[in-house]
Amino acid sequence: MNLIRGLFILLFFLSLGVGAKEVPFTLEDRDRLIRMEAELKALSKSVDARFEAIDKRFEEVNRKIDMLFNFLWIITGIFTTITVATIGFAIWDRRILKTYNML
Repeated sequence: MNLIRGLFILLFFLSLGVGAKEVPFTLEDRDRLIRMEAELKALSKSVDARFEAIDKRFEEVNRKIDMLFNFLWIITGIFTTITVATIGFAIWDRRILKTYNML
């Protein structure tokens, strides 16, 4: 128990000498911050430009996908028309043959 008290007292006295030292802010630090800010602005502009380029690519891909869907709708319409015409012709042909007793 005395050992623990002694350690706490020792730590207390050792911590008295430890304190935050004030570091002066020099002109060199100020210049470094200014350069860093300029570099960050340039990097930000570069990133914005890249994102704009990616947005343009996405818009182009979306346009191509829309064109593909339009083409597929046209193909679907043509196929449906041909199918309906074929079935209609078959029904019409059977009706004509039954009418004239050719079956």
